[in-house]
Amino acid sequence: MCFQVQKAAILGYMKNTTNSSNGSPVQNTALLLEGGGMRGIYTTGILDRFMDESLYFDYIMGVSAGATHALSYISRQKGRARRVNVDYCRRIDYMGLWCLLTEGSLFGMNLLFRKIPYKLDLFDFDSFERYVGRYHAVVTNVETGASEYHCPKDRSCLLSVAQATCSLPLVSRPVMIDGVPYLDGGISDSLPIEKMLSDGMTRIVCVLTQPAGYRKPVSGVSSLFRLVYRRYPALIRAMERRSEQYNDSLATIERLEREGSILVLRPSPQKGLRRLERNPVVLNGLYRSGYCDADERMDDILRFCALRP
Repeated sequence: MCFQVQKAAILGYMKNTTNSSNGSPVQNTALLLEGGGMRGIYTTGILDRFMDESLYFDYIMGVSAGATHALSYISRQKGRARRVNVDYCRRIDYMGLWCLLTEGSLFGMNLLFRKIPYKLDLFDFDSFERYVGRYHAVVTNVETGASEYHCPKDRSCLLSVAQATCSLPLVSRPVMIDGVPYLDGGISDSLPIEKMLSDGMTRIVCVLTQPAGYRKPVSGVSSLFRLVYRRYPALIRAMERRSEQYNDSLATIERLEREGSILVLRPSPQKGLRRLERNPVVLNGLYRSGYCDADERMDDILRFCALRP
């Protein structure tokens, strides 16, 4: 059964079957999507299974890759997030030295945020703009070192915010939004659970990209980081706190999971999986893992969202 589900998922053959929420966002339930580079392909499988169920949320918080994967989910384009990140990953202008030399970024921002959404695999901006919930993308203000939670509502700023949230330090240029430079949201708030709680979210579905028991190793900030961002001491301080803050947030999520106010989906350990993985076979396997994990827990998810007794 799982093999059939996996094959159908990756080929895009699965159809809406239960229509659990009639396509309307579930009220008073939030969705948190962690980043993690190419590990986020796991998230795309989960989101595609949600779309098969017509399961959407009225509050979505995404960080880095999680925020960008959320876009195709909100626009209801099943399979698109996987295609963008797997079908193009071997191209010279997707990631690598060529991108660094020509764009100043490890990832090909021109391909990801211009060529693909406007020419190669069209993004449905109209559908995104019809979304009635709240979508937040976490970005880091380079000048203040603080996390900001941008809520783009239309195409005028959407892709700039999406690019900012996944612009890794040292290997990406800051993205300017209204004259302010921004970098990856994971620098300042990798798991924004406290922000969600302060926004009044008491029922949260959380998708992590690290296996159970993971803790981020505590390490110092590199000399290169201090040199490159020497004009931004607040950003350096944010980087110094990053591991501790991440682990504290993870502990909060685990506590709330035990208490029953958060439902967590997380991958099994993936031996040999790299943060910048470019093997389509490995990535498609990670996608299928996410799809199957969501499929196997769908009854629990629907009950948690009060969509099933």
